[in-house]
Amino acid sequence: MSTESWAVAAPQTLDVGRASAVSVRLQDGRADVVADAAATRTTLEVLEVGAKPLQVVREGDRLRIGYERSKVEAFVARVKALGDSERAVVRLTVPAGVSVDVGTTEADIDVVGTAGTVAKTVTGTIRTTDTTGSLYVRSVSGDVAASGHTGDVSAQVVSAALALDGALGRVSANSVSGAVVVTARGTAPMLTAKTVSGDVALRLDEGTPVSLKVRGAAGQVVLDGEVQPSATRTLAVDRTETGAGAVAYLTANVTSARVIVSRG
Repeated sequence: MSTESWAVAAPQTLDVGRASAVSVRLQDGRADVVADAAATRTTLEVLEVGAKPLQVVREGDRLRIGYERSKVEAFVARVKALGDSERAVVRLTVPAGVSVDVGTTEADIDVVGTAGTVAKTVTGTIRTTDTTGSLYVRSVSGDVAASGHTGDVSAQVVSAALALDGALGRVSANSVSGAVVVTARGTAPMLTAKTVSGDVALRLDEGTPVSLKVRGAAGQVVLDGEVQPSATRTLAVDRTETGAGAVAYLTANVTSARVIVSRG
């Protein structure tokens, strides 16, 4: 397996060759990834870089970009306030079909058009547009917005707001206090949601039949503007509709939150 590496200490553009999988690891700054159907090779534009050179390694058809540290090294860097030395702003253009894994601490993430995508951050924001296939997103406090996605989604947030929309299939959404909004366009998704205090909203096309199973210590279930009766003194709502079209399934477990389903 051939290996090639670069240490990028100043803004520049690199043709890093062919890659089937790309991983990006940044502390602060920004990571933009765009899939281009006309591209046959991967291009890396380093727009800004801090005092510490950005590491780029290609092993065979796998490409790694950024700063990867152990937990001890990351803690020492925070104590010494060395975050600026590992700041970078990068733009990556990849061919269609390349899997992308982006992880940051504070850096924002923007991904467009990729197939098979992982995006993780602590305090940065995540935005994906027109992605396909499996999508995994995770954030602590940075908001997450995935628009125009086609396929399945797995999402985990703590206090961040989570917004998903597109031709969605299976969706798993876990939150602590952040609100979860899922908008399905042209599909009847299967949504599994778990939250403590963040409300869950599912928006469907007009006329889509739904199957609801919601459990919680407290809260409400609202379907098309009407509060649904609970079968127990806590929150327990089961409702199944039938119709000509495919049924959208919503299973939710909440501590104290509202679950809102609207159509049209």
